[in-house]
Amino acid sequence: MKKIFHLADTHIGYSAYRKIDEVTGLNQREVDTYETFKQFVDYALNEKPDVILHAGDLFDSVRPTNRAISFVLGQLIRLSDAGIPFVVISGNHETPRLKETGSVFSLFEHIPEVYVVYENKYELIEIDDTKVHAIPHCDDIEGEKKKMRLNNDNNDGFNVALLHASVLGAGLPIFMMGEFNEQVVNIDDLTNFDYLALGHFHGCTKVRENAYYAGSTEKFSFNEVNDKKGFLEVRFGEDGGREVIFHELRTRGMEDLEPIVCSSLDEHEIKSAIKNRIQECNPQNKVVRLKVQDIPMHVYHSLDFDDMKRLTRSAVHFEIKYEFRRDNESFSAEHPAFHSLHTEFLRFIRKYTIGAHIDKARLKGLGLRYMQEWEMDSEEE
Repeated sequence: MKKIFHLADTHIGYSAYRKIDEVTGLNQREVDTYETFKQFVDYALNEKPDVILHAGDLFDSVRPTNRAISFVLGQLIRLSDAGIPFVVISGNHETPRLKETGSVFSLFEHIPEVYVVYENKYELIEIDDTKVHAIPHCDDIEGEKKKMRLNNDNNDGFNVALLHASVLGAGLPIFMMGEFNEQVVNIDDLTNFDYLALGHFHGCTKVRENAYYAGSTEKFSFNEVNDKKGFLEVRFGEDGGREVIFHELRTRGMEDLEPIVCSSLDEHEIKSAIKNRIQECNPQNKVVRLKVQDIPMHVYHSLDFDDMKRLTRSAVHFEIKYEFRRDNESFSAEHPAFHSLHTEFLRFIRKYTIGAHIDKARLKGLGLRYMQEWEMDSEEE
């Protein structure tokens, strides 16, 4: 039996909020990314898979800190010493826009049993009877996909495709994250593979019988609050059968509380509801969001913010978002903001009605690609 571990989107070095880990003195959310990755490595050392596939965004940025690099180096050496092959492709978060910037992955390519794919092109990696057809985040993902498909011309051993992209196909939704430089690839013609190991989309998802997103190993936004986080174990039997098992990792608690709707509440009831909702969720060591909707302005100004700060101080982060009522209309407490061009483009595509003869997903992918090329040209100038 062949056993492969598939993970993605670990985003090592990610940091957010102001909470500091008391033991290390580092940002708590940065420490969280370290701890979940170490959990995975510990499990792998115990179970000894035939190969580990990381489908991109190992790091959260193009230039991770020395601390993040040192941590990853230590974990990869642990796997190398145990003789467990580790294959990783660069994702959109860690791929530089300009080639001369260089890649952090070049630091790891001389470690035994570690295979890094980051040079803007398809590569084939052969580990015993497993062939990993790997495409990193690159300029022409469809062109590189054609090379990968043509190179998979026989059924010897196990053939696995490794991609970091938003995938689409007949009857499929498009798995996008709304990020500027994400790429879109059609997988309808990737049928002659035993498994497609996908990264970029943060939810663990079965796309097709042989294609899965592993999802991220941590919760990085409130859109992921209900997701379980972990990695996939893929077992191939001698009879050609395939079994995919999800293994959950321990992650930071995150809650998006039921909103408080103030339209039918008086001032005392609003204040009590906010206080009760905070206490009931037990915010200690959690990341929490609470929406307070339709709150009158005069009630907002009378809130005891010092008391709320006291009630929420044990949380890693506690966000209260107010939507005010004025003259029978609600408006957000947040200041209006000018969003990036790609964000406005995605909103436009999402809301605008396009004729049935137009491939909306392809239009979205082309638009994002053109904006990325424009930005790269601007930086070079």
